Amino acid sequence: MKKLDPNALFPIREVSRLTGIKPITLRAWERRYELIEPVRTESGHRLYTQEHIDYLNQTLKLMDEGIPISRVKTVLSEGPVIATQNKPETSSSDSIKTAVNAARSFDLNLIERTLDRLFADYSLKPLLPLLAKIDNRLLAEPNDAIALNLWHTALTQRLQVRLHQFQQSARFTTRTIFIQRAPDSAAWLTKFIALFCFEQGYQPLHFDKMMSLESVQELHEQLDLYGFILVDRTSLSSDEWAAYIQNFASIKTWVFGSETIEESKPPSINCELRAWPNWVKPL
Repeated sequence: MKKLDPNALFPIREVSRLTGIKPITLRAWERRYELIEPVRTESGHRLYTQEHIDYLNQTLKLMDEGIPISRVKTVLSEGPVIATQNKPETSSSDSIKTAVNAARSFDLNLIERTLDRLFADYSLKPLLPLLAKIDNRLLAEPNDAIALNLWHTALTQRLQVRLHQFQQSARFTTRTIFIQRAPDSAAWLTKFIALFCFEQGYQPLHFDKMMSLESVQELHEQLDLYGFILVDRTSLSSDEWAAYIQNFASIKTWVFGSETIEESKPPSINCELRAWPNWVKPL
């Protein structure tokens, strides 16, 4: 691997390539949280040092551990010992409680503000189990059916807005991944995985309604799909997705399932069984 020059200055797109953080996110972190202060050229373009890149990599590591972006600067300034304490769990618990209370009180404005904070503070990896915990809290009480629907509606809309933003700014790619979900898996999971695919540099394709095997085969013939993801949170539809995978044995396929799905045998050599909550690791 080529060693980076510690004295070099890197443009924002190169920093994005090295860290995996989108330029729009880098600018937002600078503006909202004063996370780092890049060097500015006379024309106003941002340039970053190797120290900036190292700091951003530390930021990503902390966010993967559950620390919200709003606290990263404080945690890093406190030093490595304090950074490993159990502060993120408290913050996550507060976020879950706020979201559940907002849904139960039918407070649409608070729901939107809560989603603003969640998507600003957490990367996709810690955000996925956090959203699942909110679902579990609302599913646990039969009287929360309306609250759950309100929450799911707002969450799905927020994910759709994010997907639209990615679609507008994404470069053309022929690596299209079709995403299908099992009937007992929440609809928002499909959009969440689509957002994850965008962040990985793929073009996701998904539909709100379930697609028949024949329809997906026709889709593959028309678009020459790069890959196929089946979202089966509870792994209760193993017979159905096994049939799907066998019909797409020539392309890369993934099944995103429960905590125990990796104990099963993949239906083809091109299939990867991915256990919850490790869905959002590089494809």
